[in-house]
Amino acid sequence: MKLIGVEEHFLTAEIRQRWDAIGLDAVDPGVAFHSGEIERRLLDFAERLALMDETGLDVQVLSLTTPMLHDFGRESIEMARRVNDAVVAAIARRPTRFQALAALPVAMSKGAALELERCVKTLAFKGTMLCGRVGTRNLDHPGLTPSFKAQRR
Repeated sequence: MKLIGVEEHFLTAEIRQRWDAIGLDAVDPGVAFHSGEIERRLLDFAERLALMDETGLDVQVLSLTTPMLHDFGRESIEMARRVNDAVVAAIARRPTRFQALAALPVAMSKGAALELERCVKTLAFKGTMLCGRVGTRNLDHPGLTPSFKAQRR
């Protein structure tokens, strides 16, 4: 029997730098949580494999940690593409150990729908991970409805 870890978070240096640049830690306590030892582990794929071996975990389904890309506006579209391309490269190096859920620019409806389609159809990702909120809005906020409608097409 294979042991598969779902919702195994990771972080990229670019995303962490951008969170810091916009001062996100002042309004989102989750950002501060992703520092020190936790940040190091989120960034380090080599150690991740060693810990998987140590604990008997066969596969991790990787997803970008919160608060993801929700606070970057239009810039989040290209950031999502870069993050997802970096993850697919990690998967290519260890295809039996990693799978992925797409990082999406959820606040940018059309961009989110297009990136989800690219990730699932072209990069063979298993789906996406959604947070409970996007910026300061919960997922049921009327302003996010267009994004979810676009993603169902």
